[in-house]
Amino acid sequence: FGSSCGLEFPPRRSVRRPKAAMASATGELTEGAKKVLDEADELLCGFCALQILDQDGYVRKQKGSSIEAPFHMVSSTADSVVLESTFPLNPLFYLQVVNEPENYFFGRFWFGDPKWSRTNQICTLIPKDCQVIHSQIGDSSEFTAEAEVPFLKGATSRRVPVKVAVKEQRFVTKVVSVSVTIPKAAWLEWKQYRLKLWRSSKTWAGEDKDKEDEDKEKAEKKDD
Repeated sequence: FGSSCGLEFPPRRSVRRPKAAMASATGELTEGAKKVLDEADELLCGFCALQILDQDGYVRKQKGSSIEAPFHMVSSTADSVVLESTFPLNPLFYLQVVNEPENYFFGRFWFGDPKWSRTNQICTLIPKDCQVIHSQIGDSSEFTAEAEVPFLKGATSRRVPVKVAVKEQRFVTKVVSVSVTIPKAAWLEWKQYRLKLWRSSKTWAGEDKDKEDEDKEKAEKKDD
């Protein structure tokens, strides 16, 4: 049709998908993806931050209203993983569970980076009324809370349990440890979602490459 009308069309060009993207589509993992997935949790590290919020969701300005520490995986079984942070009984830097109205206990766990972000979050504690916490503590030295793992499908109905240990020091109830127990299936789902985030930012930029591709590019540069 084009020739009979005197028109010439350029030859159709095939769209070539990056090899890394094809590998992702077929379920194969590149070396970079394997490191991100970290099946054995060898690279797992991160932080936990706890805060006391007012009724408007702002952090209290008084001493003893926020604290932060690294977390460690203290248990990993076929059923669940447990992440835990511990805090010293410090006279200046501590978190006090105040027995006052309109104050809420809140916290976050996140992976890797020094600061929390939407792409490195693990779980977020559901704010809990501090007066309810005090009634729950009673004569014990711990209380429970719940956390949401945002990367999970149907996260709002799949909250995970949080256990917080406290110690009374000079009539101040201080947090000394916090641990979150995540079911193994949810943990693996969180890791898969994190891998998707990484792929979406790296694959199409050509940064998620197999070693074979990297060696080929190096060889081509030498030839040039």
